[in-house]
Amino acid sequence: MNLLPLRKLLIPIILLIAAIASRNFIVNQYAIYGQLLGLMPYVVLSITMVICAYYNRSRLFTASLALLICYILIQSQLQTSLSTPGNLLIFSSMSFLMPTTLLLLLLVPERGLYNLYGILIIAIIPIQILTILAIITYLPQEQYVSIINLSIPINHFSNYVISPAASGVFLFVLLAGLLKLIKSNNNSIASLISILLFSFITLAFFYLPKISTVMFTAAGISLIISLMSSSYDMAFRDELTGLLGRRALNDRLKGLGRRFVIAMMDVDHFKKFNDTYGHDIGDDVLKMVSMQINAVKGGGTAYRYGGEEFCVVFPSKTIKECMPFLESVRISIENYQMELRNFEHRPKS
Repeated sequence: MNLLPLRKLLIPIILLIAAIASRNFIVNQYAIYGQLLGLMPYVVLSITMVICAYYNRSRLFTASLALLICYILIQSQLQTSLSTPGNLLIFSSMSFLMPTTLLLLLLVPERGLYNLYGILIIAIIPIQILTILAIITYLPQEQYVSIINLSIPINHFSNYVISPAASGVFLFVLLAGLLKLIKSNNNSIASLISILLFSFITLAFFYLPKISTVMFTAAGISLIISLMSSSYDMAFRDELTGLLGRRALNDRLKGLGRRFVIAMMDVDHFKKFNDTYGHDIGDDVLKMVSMQINAVKGGGTAYRYGGEEFCVVFPSKTIKECMPFLESVRISIENYQMELRNFEHRPKS
């Protein structure tokens, strides 16, 4: 199992740790900058939603909207004791609806924001809000308070607010998200997992002053960084192989200095192979070759130049120094065992 995609969670985890470490300092600054700090989640999450709309991302737009609605509810409804029936219902609902919404967003494919599919995804949030309002309005308080206290009691553990059942849902969604990330290596999946982590810390330690302000601001910043990273990959990475593309190579060449080595490579007889076995099999060959080239040692960086042509750049190296690393790549490709499988028996994965 390739665990390298988990590296996409590095920045969110750093932000999470920084947010936890800085919470006391931020609380102390509230006397001076309280109004400004309280507005930060609104500003950051609104910017995130604008960027999501610009890049046509329905899943991250919906997740950002869910965070924004949660923060609004926390600031407007949950500033008094959670033992109040309405507050108890809102908090308990939030502790289940947030992870289940993220689970749905993990499972559904990204099909854009400006279509019926995108509208249906976003509609999850108002439907949830209307459901909670209907329960508060039409169901007797004693009934839903009794259900919550018996089935999903909050403050079950000392200094830990959300119920064990909600904790289990968060854990299940986290595991599902990690498996999805390992399989897909997708920035959006990593972003949804980061939102899950920030939401969990907020709700689990809800008794801490200003925890929602700090965590939701950090969550928005994490989303913005992820969206910028995705836009960089779209512009500079080759979609088929995952290698840096020709545009990234041109940028790299501008700052290489006076000594460097550029190794150009291509796949022999690739056109004939494509004509014989088809472009789908040809794409598999390119993926295999690019994987081996990308493993080059000696400080080299691999690029897809175009078609079946590849390139490796070694800064501050001589040809003599680079030859052993390039030969190692050539041998690894030569020795790679490849078998053309019958499509009827080929696994979908």
